[in-house]
Amino acid sequence: MVRSKSEALIHMYLFKNRIPFRYECELHLGNQIVYPDFTIRHPKTGKLYYWEHFGLMDDRNYAKKTCKKLYDYSTHGIIPMIQLITTYETKENPLTVETVEEVLAHYFDIMF
Repeated sequence: MVRSKSEALIHMYLFKNRIPFRYECELHLGNQIVYPDFTIRHPKTGKLYYWEHFGLMDDRNYAKKTCKKLYDYSTHGIIPMIQLITTYETKENPLTVETVEEVLAHYFDIMF
């Protein structure tokens, strides 16, 4: 069970491509505990990635919390586009299959 259709899409593609992951696994950032949407182990290199999908970016308060969350990750050495995979959407710009495929191709050398 996931919380949104976009997380379901990501979940499906990770599973379908046999990429090991856990959903909302506890992560300690200093004294703070966060639950990244997906914690992923690269199947070839063993490198650990976190994937956060931010699905309500047209909501001002949500966007503000997103910026804080990105700051928290960064200050604890989890850098966007390096160890932290991020995807975004608004009502008019939903997450697409093509975006998920591009992310998987970039980080995990999956060919579609």
